[in-house]
Amino acid sequence: SHDMCTCDRNFQGADCSLRTCSFGKAHVDTPRGDLDASLTIGDHNDIILAGSTLYPYGITEGFPLMSDTAGTVIANTAHDYMECSNKGLCDRINGLCECLPGYDGAACQRASCPSKANSSTPGSGQGERSNTNFKVFNANSAFHGRAAEVVQRDQCSGHGTCMTIEQLAFLDHGNTHDLWDKDVTMGCKCDPGYTGP
Repeated sequence: SHDMCTCDRNFQGADCSLRTCSFGKAHVDTPRGDLDASLTIGDHNDIILAGSTLYPYGITEGFPLMSDTAGTVIANTAHDYMECSNKGLCDRINGLCECLPGYDGAACQRASCPSKANSSTPGSGQGERSNTNFKVFNANSAFHGRAAEVVQRDQCSGHGTCMTIEQLAFLDHGNTHDLWDKDVTMGCKCDPGYTGP
């Protein structure tokens, strides 16, 4: 009991030298499976591992217990809180997420708005390495698990406003979009005279 480190908050690893990145609602969940080799998948409240530096409140085999806006418990749920929202890799040196192409935010929690400068379409953007600079997959992907301070540029190609799906739905005759992704799925509201994604 005296031969192991108890890491400070947001640090992990045997010697507490590794950083923990930001968490967000997972865009896609990763099934954990039978973690304790009991040949059954535990329920949402059966904690399998407790006190880990990455999951201090424990981890379960089943999806988390969730309820809808009326308070009704939903049996099959998803979008648990995950490191880098399951759409990026954690840079354990500085504790920053490097997001997969098409995602941004401190925890990769948002889908990026389309941009001609950030597009993977051949011939788009500026310069030979434009796609790499903006972390969009091409033959030389910039996705290496090391976070880079790259700001999204020219969102909506400079001819529109990047908005959430909830905002875009409301602008379309007052429609309502109140699902889990209402604040994370993004799209462009084009300026007059412009169309396209």
